[in-house]
Amino acid sequence: MTASQRPSLMTGRSRRIVFRIAACAVFVLAIAAVFAQQPAPSTKTDAEIIRGIDDSVSRRTNTISTYTVQEQYTLYRNGDTTPAAEETIQTVYTRAIGKEYTPIAQSGSAFLRSAVIDKVLAGEKDLNLAANREGALITSKNYDLQPQPGSVDLNGRTCILVTLKPRRKSPHLFTGKMWIDASDYTVVRLAGAPSQSPSIFAGQTTVARDYIKIDGFSMATHAEARSHTFLFGDTLLKIDYTNYKIQQDPPAK
Repeated sequence: MTASQRPSLMTGRSRRIVFRIAACAVFVLAIAAVFAQQPAPSTKTDAEIIRGIDDSVSRRTNTISTYTVQEQYTLYRNGDTTPAAEETIQTVYTRAIGKEYTPIAQSGSAFLRSAVIDKVLAGEKDLNLAANREGALITSKNYDLQPQPGSVDLNGRTCILVTLKPRRKSPHLFTGKMWIDASDYTVVRLAGAPSQSPSIFAGQTTVARDYIKIDGFSMATHAEARSHTFLFGDTLLKIDYTNYKIQQDPPAK
């Protein structure tokens, strides 16, 4: 009997069963590939994440004694691409005192620099006074911190998204979101709005700030504040932070 004359070892029913098994295997592999592309759910509990945030903030606050940074403020109005006012500031932070600002370059409208940029600097100076700083820190003492499930990628880092709800109204606290590095709980990005307007003349304001890691600490690298008021219309204030020099306390013996 030739090979072509031998009866088939696989019946039509057997072929259908094998085909179904193969199809199921392909489906399972496809599903596995999809899940492999999704971020892994966080294995940390909310309590662990919140404790990590508090510890990270405490370490930064208690370790950095001074730092200097150059801050570039650029103000735009009503969608213009040309700045209405600019100011370059040399900032010195000292933990025991707060922040001191020295203007090193100015251009554009002097009125807008005074009415907008100088007001922002005054607010930052007030926030960083030693007596006020603790009440403005993003910790569980000042905020109801609500970590969201899973993780997200932002600025090349794996992050945990945390919803921020201030425990009281204050121009130094805001309602919004915070992205923290999943490995060490340092801040990657903040976005939100002040829980209380800093002035009765100020309109609705939204703020976003990005951070980079320098010497293991989160330091602001870029910020944008958008607002609308009857007097100024739509304004966009961009702030860029460069040339950090950080001095830390020596480790305790």
